[in-house]
Amino acid sequence: MTIDTQTIRRHAIRGLIYDEKVARVLLIQMVVQDTGKLIWLAPGGGMETDESVEDCLFREVEEETGFRPNACLGPIWHRRHQFLLNGKQWDQSEEFYLISTQRFEPVSTNNPVEFEARAFRAFKWWTAEEIAAASDEIFVPLRFAEHFRSLVEDGLPHESIDVGV
Repeated sequence: MTIDTQTIRRHAIRGLIYDEKVARVLLIQMVVQDTGKLIWLAPGGGMETDESVEDCLFREVEEETGFRPNACLGPIWHRRHQFLLNGKQWDQSEEFYLISTQRFEPVSTNNPVEFEARAFRAFKWWTAEEIAAASDEIFVPLRFAEHFRSLVEDGLPHESIDVGV
């Protein structure tokens, strides 16, 4: 595979879709096509030109899960990371927003992005304990269990927390 040396900069918005009654968060499993690794991450994606944070968040969550939120809180987390995806180098900043809802059955049939539709493998509602115990799984950010546990036990942070890579 040829690697494009131009770095693509992008701002992404992610939704922590949270069922407070059972303290579970919905994550999507996807295969990173450049490495073949399976990762779990919160739904979301890049902001389009002239799109507000809420419009981006609600659009991305609906495309990736079939659920259309109508409210969010945050940002509660943020991070910046660089990665290789589809042969291109990315430099991405992300903000995470909390979306409270009751559990629903997600579907990926609304996703118009072909490579994402091919990359998505599964959905799962996770507790912080299940994430911490899943040592053979990769979560994004890597310290997801720690930060999610803090959210469940301590509530919303007073300001956005840098959750690292």
